[in-house]
Amino acid sequence: RGRLGPGGGRLMAADAKAQVLVHIHGLHKDFANTQAHSDWLQHFQQATQAWGVVHELLSEANDEVVHYFAAHTLVTKLQAGHLPSSGSISQELLRYLANFWRGPAAVRRQLVVALIDSALWQAPEQDGHWLAECIKQLSERVEAIPCLLEFLAAIPEEAANRKVVVAAQRRTVFATNMLQHSGHVFEALCKASVTNEQCNVGALHAFARWLHLQHADPALRAMKKATAKATTGIRFSADVVAKGGLHEHPLVQQAAQTIGAIAKAPLELCRACGDVLSEAQGLTNEATPQARAVLLLVVQAVVEGSRQLLPMTRANLETWMDQDGELAARAAVLGRLVGELGAIFCRLTVADHAQAAAATANGQPPPSNGAASEAALNALSEAALHFCALRHTDLAKCGLDFWYAVLAQHLVATTEEDDPFDEEVQIGGKIGTDGWGQSRDQEAEQQRRAEEVPILAPHMKRMVQAHWQAVRYPAEPEREAYFDWDEFVRFRELCSINITEACLVVTPRWIIDHIGTLLEQICSTQPIAWQDIDACVFVLTGVASRAPAGQDTVIPKLIELLPSLPYHTEGFKALLFRNAASRLILFTSGYLALNPEPCKQILRFLTVQHLPAIPALPPGPDKDAKKYCEAIACDAMKMVMTAARKGIVTADNGTLWRDVISAVITLVADPRYNVDCRAQLVFGIGQVLSVLENWDELEQMLSIFVARMEEPLGPIFAALPAEPLGSRAQKTTSDGKAPLELKLYIAAVSSVYNMPPRSEALPRPDHHPVLAVVEKHFATIERVCIHHTQYDELMEQVCLAFSYILGFSRSYAASSPVFVPMMKLMARCCEYHPQPFYMGLVRSVIGFFAAAGSAQLDSILVDLTGLFVAPVARSFSMGCPLTPPINTASYEMLAEALRHWNLALLAIRNASWLPETLDATIDALPRLCEDNQVVHERTICAMMRFLRNVLLWADPSTCKGDTSPELLELQRQAQAIIVERPLARGVALPRLVEALARLLAAAAPNGPAKGEVVPGVAEVLRTLLMGPFEYQASGGLPAALRALPSPLGGVLAEPEQQRLVQQLKMEKADSRRFTRTVLGVAEQFAVTLKRAQFGA
Repeated sequence: RGRLGPGGGRLMAADAKAQVLVHIHGLHKDFANTQAHSDWLQHFQQATQAWGVVHELLSEANDEVVHYFAAHTLVTKLQAGHLPSSGSISQELLRYLANFWRGPAAVRRQLVVALIDSALWQAPEQDGHWLAECIKQLSERVEAIPCLLEFLAAIPEEAANRKVVVAAQRRTVFATNMLQHSGHVFEALCKASVTNEQCNVGALHAFARWLHLQHADPALRAMKKATAKATTGIRFSADVVAKGGLHEHPLVQQAAQTIGAIAKAPLELCRACGDVLSEAQGLTNEATPQARAVLLLVVQAVVEGSRQLLPMTRANLETWMDQDGELAARAAVLGRLVGELGAIFCRLTVADHAQAAAATANGQPPPSNGAASEAALNALSEAALHFCALRHTDLAKCGLDFWYAVLAQHLVATTEEDDPFDEEVQIGGKIGTDGWGQSRDQEAEQQRRAEEVPILAPHMKRMVQAHWQAVRYPAEPEREAYFDWDEFVRFRELCSINITEACLVVTPRWIIDHIGTLLEQICSTQPIAWQDIDACVFVLTGVASRAPAGQDTVIPKLIELLPSLPYHTEGFKALLFRNAASRLILFTSGYLALNPEPCKQILRFLTVQHLPAIPALPPGPDKDAKKYCEAIACDAMKMVMTAARKGIVTADNGTLWRDVISAVITLVADPRYNVDCRAQLVFGIGQVLSVLENWDELEQMLSIFVARMEEPLGPIFAALPAEPLGSRAQKTTSDGKAPLELKLYIAAVSSVYNMPPRSEALPRPDHHPVLAVVEKHFATIERVCIHHTQYDELMEQVCLAFSYILGFSRSYAASSPVFVPMMKLMARCCEYHPQPFYMGLVRSVIGFFAAAGSAQLDSILVDLTGLFVAPVARSFSMGCPLTPPINTASYEMLAEALRHWNLALLAIRNASWLPETLDATIDALPRLCEDNQVVHERTICAMMRFLRNVLLWADPSTCKGDTSPELLELQRQAQAIIVERPLARGVALPRLVEALARLLAAAAPNGPAKGEVVPGVAEVLRTLLMGPFEYQASGGLPAALRALPSPLGGVLAEPEQQRLVQQLKMEKADSRRFTRTVLGVAEQFAVTLKRAQFGA
């Protein structure tokens, strides 16, 4: 602790103040050493001696940057709890403030924050006196009023500021104590507001903050928490609302009057008044007389402001508005309030209707205030509709927010607010219930919604109409100076959310029929307004998923209309209109799959008119617009081919598919399309070919397709060297990626892979058509691969392609003459540029064919496994391991191979590479963990899975009583390789036990409970103790623990080691308990290492 004041503390040096001044000015002028100056000043702020220097700096005339640094130092210290040792810090800060009443504002702000932060460290019983004293001193002179307003505005902020490291309970108590003096604060703000215009704005700003502080009331917080948990809108009202009179407060009245005159009032004043009304309406969600008075005051102010301001924006229902003009700024103040009133509109509208219905049922006249309330709410609805249609996306979002809140309130989908005081236990209060009450009775919920639908439906219909208008593009986008395509696309998606959810109120059928009526009107007018057609398509695609397919006439008529629409060829509208057509097809592909004639019509439209026209269109003002248009069009083509593939191959007596495939192949070959779009079309081709029952036709067409995609490879092959460069090959493309022609060629080869099961009624062919095509074109595939191994993304695509092909043709692949060459090719490519996806391919192949029951295939798979894993194991022996991803993939592949008994037997008995790999693995395991557990964790775990698989095959219980000669032979071979066969570095079993102990020791400093290393060790050790190696393992474990380097070797005394072994033996049948015990040993190691470090 330091001391605040003239004699406070021992200075860091005699010229401490001078040093501080040098570094402050250096921070703002010596740009070459900015970081050094900043570091020095931050260190100074943490020093106790800073109190005295700060006092001198604030008491003297200095530059603003010096005063600001001094004031900020006070804030930094007080937020961190570094308090002075003596003196009244509040009074000292008030004296400092007296020097800065007139500014600079930044310095004054820091001192005000420091004053409040200091109060958070005082005793709670002093809060009331502190507040009253500060208000008194800052109210005595007119010059201090701005400082008073800043002080009062900052109290709610700092009460919730978690940078002040006081206990959460103290923060809550401080806020509660401040709330008890709200009346005093409100009175002071009223008096300050009449000082001048600037103080008026400041008073309103501070008043809004104090209204927000009311949410800190413990009872209100408890009610709101219950509301969020129940998700049913339990009523709540802040105390200032429940007691009545808030709507009559002078500042609330002024705010309402100002917003009502928003067209002429000063803009800053409007913003401050908007804050007040926003906070006022957020203090309740009830419809009681007290709450209604406040809410209707806000609604009526917004309605009156809309009547004045919105007529000025009428032209902007068509012409886009200046984003930053004054009119937009004023509308933003009003729009914010409109957006926040949606839930209130829903509640009050439903409540008014319920009251009127109840009065009618009782033979009484409707409530006297009902007509006025209804008129105000209807006018609010009209204002929200107007905002939706404004050609200014930020303002239009205010209207969208309004209707989204209406729907959320109806559907009880409101979100929970953040509570800055939520660290505390909530204090319960009396909670009422209403139509949105606490019960989640589903029947009652459905009944409530059904009763509200007739009330809200007329408003929702108007909303849908306004949203249709809002999503319309400008007729000539380039001519609208303030139109931003990217922003408008995002805005349209928000509109789509509202329209889709509105289906729950007005039904999808009504929306579709409404769009149908609009379409008739649009198409009857010449020329057809493309932007109106686009808007219709957009709305229909938003609600299509909510409507039963094929039960309306609007979408079929629009699909029928698509080919004959007048598509433009110039301007941005050409792209946008084409995109609308693509979007409709994309979203109706399911309907097209069920209706052959419209499907044929759309396929011809796509292949003959639509897709060929897009590359020739001019680029839009946004660089991504044309790419987006191409992507949607190709995606639509792919989706129709996928959804309707069975219908396509049977249409027109089985002839249509040839025409479609031939046309799409031509499109794929068109280099004007983006490569990703062409890949989408390749996928579509494969989907259609995959359902052909005549495999001869499939093979013929696929071969034609692959040959066509081979044509662009000619120039690439011509530039290749006579022999592959192997590991010396370098990337030669500008973007470092493989030529797209190569990618498309591989995509064509593998395009047919998810073929449905072949009917048993059909004759079984003697070969698979895809494998036949691969065999026919293998020389080209090999040339593509062997000369381009440096392109990782291409080779990963090749591995995925081979995996798909082999997986879907597994019943034919083993006998295919191309199977072994494919695998050898991948091994050669991996040798040139090793990557983990090669091992991933082999792992998949093992999974496909290990159970085939072919001795020849088993031998191939074992050799293949060794071909990939042996170099990795040797790299450990030579001290130059490959990258962790490659090591991990190799051992995951090996573990998968040894999971199958037939491959395990063949590998353990005959493969020369397995003993070498086992030997290198046991040696490398602990070293990898000691080197860097985080980097090598996945490799270590994969290695342990490999070792565990070997141990499992040595255990008779693994075979579950099966005494077949092969399994018994596997048992003997596995036991022999663990305890009998000499490895290069010695017998495996004792070395494995030692390695497991070292792994536990190496894992200890990294948090034993983190990661999978310790659980993996536990599983291997448990497998040892459960099998035929129990005696040797239990005898070797104590010795392995004692052999650990100091201080870990002495952690467990000999009796403790024996108890540990006995405990592990007893718990070996329970995997979870066994793992906890092993984890306990590692944690003991961790504690010992920490103690040793501390002692050092």
